[in-house]
Amino acid sequence: MSDPDVRPAYDPSEQLARLQRLCRLRAVALYREQALYLQVLRELLEGATRQALFNLLGEVDPSRFGRLPESTRQNFHAAVTDLIDRCSVLLTVEQLMQLVRQMQQEQRRQQAHASRSMLQMLSRQSQESAPEPEPPTSELPREEPSGSIQLSLASPLESPPRTASPDPVKEPVPEPADNKSSGDLDVLRSLFELAGDAMQQAQQPLDPGAVLDPSLDGNDHFLPNEPDALLHWIQAMDQALERRLRNLSHAVNVQMLRSGLAQTLLPISLLDAVLKGQVETQPTATNVLRLRLPLAVGELDQGMDVLCVLLRSNDLEFDSLRLRQCRKRLRAHHHALLTMVRQQRHWQRRSLDREARTHWQTPSDSTQQLSGD
Repeated sequence: MSDPDVRPAYDPSEQLARLQRLCRLRAVALYREQALYLQVLRELLEGATRQALFNLLGEVDPSRFGRLPESTRQNFHAAVTDLIDRCSVLLTVEQLMQLVRQMQQEQRRQQAHASRSMLQMLSRQSQESAPEPEPPTSELPREEPSGSIQLSLASPLESPPRTASPDPVKEPVPEPADNKSSGDLDVLRSLFELAGDAMQQAQQPLDPGAVLDPSLDGNDHFLPNEPDALLHWIQAMDQALERRLRNLSHAVNVQMLRSGLAQTLLPISLLDAVLKGQVETQPTATNVLRLRLPLAVGELDQGMDVLCVLLRSNDLEFDSLRLRQCRKRLRAHHHALLTMVRQQRHWQRRSLDREARTHWQTPSDSTQQLSGD
């Protein structure tokens, strides 16, 4: 009877190939659900944006919009409509995949800039801490009295006789280069460059274009055919969608400031911090952001509330039953992919274990010769 640990009942390579086939089918259904979700979102985007503006102006000053001139109100409505139309064109699977690539390139540039800054700082620190080299005593020029005789063991034929000049020009003695310090700095720079490349490969987000399946040949927009890659694809698409909605929100807030409907403008970095959950917000209507900014006046610590538009997928789904149904199906795919990823990790470990056992149990030629003798 064979040992199941040495000879497994299922071939890991066959199981991994089976997971790839199932993942291919899952990718087809996932693309359709993602495209349907974005279609519903495009249909609801204009109404949700205008409702957020109505709620925002109602909390700040309901009569402010009515006090604006008629031309200003019309220009504001036209500008908001144009912003929504331009954003809706970009809310497709293909456009979001392109945005994921741009976000990955942006992160690579930030990491490269951080690596260069670190190397420059280390270079400055090493140059400041390195002692200045002193020339050896034997190489220091010595002034000799006139008429002195120089004794040397060298033959007169090896070097021409020195002729004294009435006013000799003293050449500067070049300082010896500190080869050891520069060599250590080069080694340190190389180590940090290698470490930066390794961190970049480990931390960079998934690029859907890097895991394309050429066998699809234009169908399903080249989704990944590995469970872990497809799971990361879903996460990358959600991040790209939040970026699109954040950009639209910021553009609407800028338009409100230009029209005189807002007094302040929150920076994009603060909006990103809110989306990441790094800033505490105050309760308000959906797709509206209320922040309490600390403002010290005398001995009392008072705060000022700042409101702006911030479209979020969670708020949009909260107000729309159709979006919630689409999100529910997307989450079902997400949970199924989590199970497939665990199976993928399991069979990959089994495959590596099987390969290691095969190499370990296979005797070498020398061992066979010794056993034969």
